[in-house]
Amino acid sequence: MGIWDVGSATNLNLMCCPLCRYNKDSRDHLFFQCSFATQVWNKVKYMAYMDSVDASWGSIMAWFEQRASSKSAETIVSKLVVAAAAYFVWQERNNRLFSQNNRSSSKIADIVLQTVRLKLITFRAGRRSKNPLQLERWKMQVKTMDIDTG
Repeated sequence: MGIWDVGSATNLNLMCCPLCRYNKDSRDHLFFQCSFATQVWNKVKYMAYMDSVDASWGSIMAWFEQRASSKSAETIVSKLVVAAAAYFVWQERNNRLFSQNNRSSSKIADIVLQTVRLKLITFRAGRRSKNPLQLERWKMQVKTMDIDTG
């Protein structure tokens, strides 16, 4: 039997989600159904101005569809948080498959928020934006800031 044959217990374990060890490893499970990813999402969604959005593809996409033409600071931040959450959940999945480095959902959420906070610091303050971002939520020194993504 080759390494990819589904005949041994080891190969069956590889099919299982490495984060929750419960369901089959798939895109939908990993990002939207896995209890680990849901815990990460529940810890970061407030900072993304998405308090009422659950950890489902439909809920997240419906929220973004309502704001499709918005260039508000909150929408920009929400996109950053969703992208960072997906990236770091995927990274943790791979870490668990290929190394013994296991981090908690709280640690992943902290990394997501730290990454977004660092990205927000890199935005240039400008007067051209009409949507000031209240940075108190992000524990930054400045009270408000206009995001100039240009």
